[in-house]
Amino acid sequence: MNGKTLLNFNFKGGVGKTTLTVMETYLLGQENKKVLLIDFDPQGNATEIMRETYHIILKPKLSLYEGLLRGDLSKSIVSVTDKIDMIPTDWTLSLWIGAVEKVSQTERNILLSRMLLKLKTNYDYIFIDVPPTINVFTNNAIMASDFISIVLQTQKQSYTSSLKTATHLGELREQYDGDFQLVGVILYLMKPRAKVDAEITARAKDFFGEGVFSNSIRTQERVKTFTNEGIRDKDRWDKRAIQMYQMVLNEQLLRIQQLEG
Repeated sequence: MNGKTLLNFNFKGGVGKTTLTVMETYLLGQENKKVLLIDFDPQGNATEIMRETYHIILKPKLSLYEGLLRGDLSKSIVSVTDKIDMIPTDWTLSLWIGAVEKVSQTERNILLSRMLLKLKTNYDYIFIDVPPTINVFTNNAIMASDFISIVLQTQKQSYTSSLKTATHLGELREQYDGDFQLVGVILYLMKPRAKVDAEITARAKDFFGEGVFSNSIRTQERVKTFTNEGIRDKDRWDKRAIQMYQMVLNEQLLRIQQLEG
């Protein structure tokens, strides 16, 4: 087993990347895949959704911040289910920015990548959730990833941010001779018959071409419920929402398989 590290990303906040990442972790666990979710955002939104979903206390032996300082994340891992592990976070993670200031700029962005090498053999998939900005967290997550998907909420600002995101990914790949690959663009919270959504979708397809996923996450109240109250699979509205994510995940994994040849 040599796990694939996946990142769902956009510089703009509120586009749904955290909910998507937690949902994909949940679904792969249901499929008996061994998954690790790393909450690399000091805000801890992924940690909160996981806590609400599984009704557990996420308290590792060492915090993520302490694990990063030691260069070993193994004691920051919490078992959620038989198939899902997580490295939760708290506010102390924000201190890491200051802690790595003395590290050279080049080395600073590949610290996480080196630490994950020790963990990848234990998992089928590793997901990293990051804050919506350019900083040491996002750059480390990018450089630690094997496959990256851009999450594009069908709004103008999100579209503009997706272009900047793609540019930044290209710059990092060139700077570090990185081998991460762009899986494609996932349209998120689409309103199928709304004018603005249709226009942004058309612009995205014009720019990214076949990179735009065929499957998307449409606007549904249950999606907001998952974000606020955790993932549930109790009624037909839950199942309808989960099915959307399942279709996106299936396409994502197929695209990754094609990229791997």
